[in-house]
Amino acid sequence: MIEAMPYHGTYTPNPNVMSDIFDSDNYAKLKDSHVTIGGKKLLHKFFSGLQDIALGLSTDGFAPFKRQKQTCWPPILFNYNLPPEVCFHLQNILCVGIIPGPNKPKDFDSFQWPLVEELLKLKIGVPAFDVRASEVFSLCAYLILNFGDMLAIVMVMQMKGHNALFPCRFCHIKGI
Repeated sequence: MIEAMPYHGTYTPNPNVMSDIFDSDNYAKLKDSHVTIGGKKLLHKFFSGLQDIALGLSTDGFAPFKRQKQTCWPPILFNYNLPPEVCFHLQNILCVGIIPGPNKPKDFDSFQWPLVEELLKLKIGVPAFDVRASEVFSLCAYLILNFGDMLAIVMVMQMKGHNALFPCRFCHIKGI
C-alpha cells in the first residue's frame, strides 16, 4: 500500500477532462493557497508535500438489523492518495466512528467534533515516520470532499432539507 500512496503527487491533471478528483478546480485552488486555521495563515500550502493526504468524508444511515427501523450512521473517510481503482476498496476505507440510533442524530456536529479536532491537527501537520526514507516528516492531511445522499448532506450542512423553500444547496430555485 505504501507504494501506491504518492498517487496524488505523481498525477498529472488534464484541464480538459475531469477524470479524477485532482482534475477539479477546487484542488487546483487549494494547491495555490496557504493553509489557514482560525484566520491565521500557516507557512505551508495545501498539498505542498508528496506525503500530504487528500481525504473524502461520507456518511449515510442504514438499518443494521432486518425488519427494524433503527438506524446508525457511520462516518467514513476515503484516501484519495491511493489510485482510483483501489481507493474505494473495503480494506482502504477508514470508518472513523459509528453514530448509534435508533434514529438519525439530532446534532450531527456533536458526533463529528472529535473528527474535526483530528483533521485540524492533520491540517497543521503531525510528526510521522517515513519507512522508505528512514526519517521523520510532518504528515498533513486535508479533507477536500464531503459527500452523501440528499438526507445525509442536509444533516451534515444543517440545512432544512429537500422540502424547504430553497431545497438545493447549489441552485436558487425557490419552492412553492
